[in-house]
Amino acid sequence: MLRRLELRDQWRSLNKGFWPDDLPLGTATIIYGHNGSGKSTLAELLLSLGSGQACTAVSWEQDDRRKVSVSMGGSGPSPIAVFTRTWVEANLSEFLAGENADAIVTLGQAAIDSKEKEKQLEREIQDLRDQADTAEDVRRRTQLKVDKLARDVQDRIVDELQRFDYNHYSKNRYSVVKVSEMLRSASSDFPDDGAHADALVLLGEGAPSMVPDVANPPTILEGLNELGPVLSRTPTRVAIAALEASLRAQEWVEQGLLLHEVRQTCLFCDGTLSTERREQLARHFDESWLQIRSQAQRLLARVVEQKRALNTWLESLPAHSTLSSDIQTAYKRAADEARREVDARVACVELVENALNAKIADPSVTPDEPECGVLDAAVSATVLSEAVKAHNEQARRHEELTAHRNAVVLDHIIGSQSQVFRDLETQAAEANEANVGAVEAVALAERAIERVRQEQFTTKEMADTLTRDLARVYGKEHLSIAVTDDGRSYSCRRGDGAGTNLSEGERTTLSLLYFLRNLEDQQTRGVDPTQRIVVIDDPSSSLDREALFATHQWLVSSLKHFGQYVILTHDFNLLRLFISSHSSKWSASAKAISDGDANEIRFPRVAFLEMFAAMVDSRRTTKVGQLPALLRNSTSEYAYLFSMVMKGVQDTEDHERLFLLPNAARRVLETFASYKAPHRPNFLQQLEVLVQVDPDEPYRDVYDFCNRFSHGEGSETVEVLDARAVHGHIRRCMEFLRAVDEEHFANMCKAVKIDPTVLA
Repeated sequence: MLRRLELRDQWRSLNKGFWPDDLPLGTATIIYGHNGSGKSTLAELLLSLGSGQACTAVSWEQDDRRKVSVSMGGSGPSPIAVFTRTWVEANLSEFLAGENADAIVTLGQAAIDSKEKEKQLEREIQDLRDQADTAEDVRRRTQLKVDKLARDVQDRIVDELQRFDYNHYSKNRYSVVKVSEMLRSASSDFPDDGAHADALVLLGEGAPSMVPDVANPPTILEGLNELGPVLSRTPTRVAIAALEASLRAQEWVEQGLLLHEVRQTCLFCDGTLSTERREQLARHFDESWLQIRSQAQRLLARVVEQKRALNTWLESLPAHSTLSSDIQTAYKRAADEARREVDARVACVELVENALNAKIADPSVTPDEPECGVLDAAVSATVLSEAVKAHNEQARRHEELTAHRNAVVLDHIIGSQSQVFRDLETQAAEANEANVGAVEAVALAERAIERVRQEQFTTKEMADTLTRDLARVYGKEHLSIAVTDDGRSYSCRRGDGAGTNLSEGERTTLSLLYFLRNLEDQQTRGVDPTQRIVVIDDPSSSLDREALFATHQWLVSSLKHFGQYVILTHDFNLLRLFISSHSSKWSASAKAISDGDANEIRFPRVAFLEMFAAMVDSRRTTKVGQLPALLRNSTSEYAYLFSMVMKGVQDTEDHERLFLLPNAARRVLETFASYKAPHRPNFLQQLEVLVQVDPDEPYRDVYDFCNRFSHGEGSETVEVLDARAVHGHIRRCMEFLRAVDEEHFANMCKAVKIDPTVLA
């Protein structure tokens, strides 16, 4: 059974929290409310739950307080039948059109096999519902994956990029909706993992600084071709340069010098080798010695300068760590290669340096000439130079490159997940399509099964039953129901003719009779009525007093067989009838509740509630409350309305219902004016007469108020007034009533236990 409903979101005038937890429905429940209070809205919601097409998501609280979540398009956990205007339009609109007495329902081709058809259709419907449930489960689980993936991508965008641009890469700018759109439209060509990682590294480095360009490496030492001759020269060779034309003579002189180093006389001429002669020879050879050393020293100086220049150039190269990370590897490899080349050249130069130092120390020695082929080519600096230029170009274009790298990261994040996202959305769409198709198929099958059931229901016996029901309500057989001559439908008769142009009350009665008899017929085919909830919205619309009493009696006797029933009405007289017929059960329930009976508190045997419209945050909304004691104790609607308006005058802080009071005040004046001026045809003319009783017309403002800011039965919408204006208007209405008939005013205050000095 149903204890109460909770809404997930606002639907029409119903909002979250409109139904308090401590005001449950009962086994029998009567809900009273003026037109426009939201009764029909609640009935429409229950109808959608009963038909398996919930118009909004709700939490259905059962009689044991367990809550069952019902999603939009779902059905309630208990079978529920709802009589409301929508049900009438769907089932009886043609019959109640007024101009013609058309069929209530159309019979099938043949009713013989209807029960077998019903069983077959029930199996098909169950299979289709299972398919719909399976598809919905797949859709829901897939949609959860879609939503999670979109949120994960959103989180990744913010986590990876917000530290580089805090304001741009935020969850507000990259909402789940926007991220989902990006995932749907992403290109299949997106940056790979390597590009994504490189872009993040470069973004993390910040703005690069400019570094000096790489200078050209030193050129090869000029004059190094003199090295061989310098190393091979000796003082002797220089001193006897005049003999260079005769190698034999030159060798002879050199050997002769060696043979005469320790002799006093010449081996060839036996002449004396005097000190003076030896000094002359020594001076001649010392000049050659100095000449050779000088040449070697000059060449050594150039060699040392070459070595210094190579080392200086190498040291001038920027450190690889100062360059952008995407350039560092290539630059470091080139720098290492340049260092090896410089080291090789320096090592070669040092060999030359050692040979020259040896020559300088002893010009007479002839050191071997080192292999200097490595010095033939300059050190390669092309890669180094281009790497530095590329780095400096990045430094100049930092903002542009940063934007590009952000785009690379974003495109990779989106692109790497887009196909998965699209596949999941496709799966969700396919599952939803399957669910919608199955639900539509269920609806079609249910229409078919209803036709089959009507084939069983539409009989002469049932036509006679409906005729007796109509006579029971109206007290005479002025309307009757018959099966048409072709046996395929019902027709309505008024006496011997067609029952055209049914009155509003006749339509209401006939619709309600058909609803309950149809429901009763369904119960006889195996459905336990104690498990069914029946809801009836405004069963007394446009009924006269006799028909109202008969309808009440018929409802009491018909509904007692069901597990739970709820009557919604705006008719005060019908409310009084239900209070009277349920008084003993209501009193017993109230006593059990006051004694602390947990079961009765949780789900009472009888509940009388009120629905009313209230202004919350400047918006009109529906509220459910306990039936006020005034309504329970008042014997007439006039007394109740009089009491409600006077309490509104008395309590200026009762703003929740304050905006209902202008209509209540007008309805009080309508009843009062019809009594005081019955000779005028309508309310405003009656009110005009009463206002003109005093020639000065001090209550002309009451007439204007009734004519402008309130209205009679129908929609309860009131032109927006502030609380102070509303209070002032209703006070003036009651002052006017007192001024016209002070005795009547005093007696009414006494009847409803209101202090008349409230208006003092």
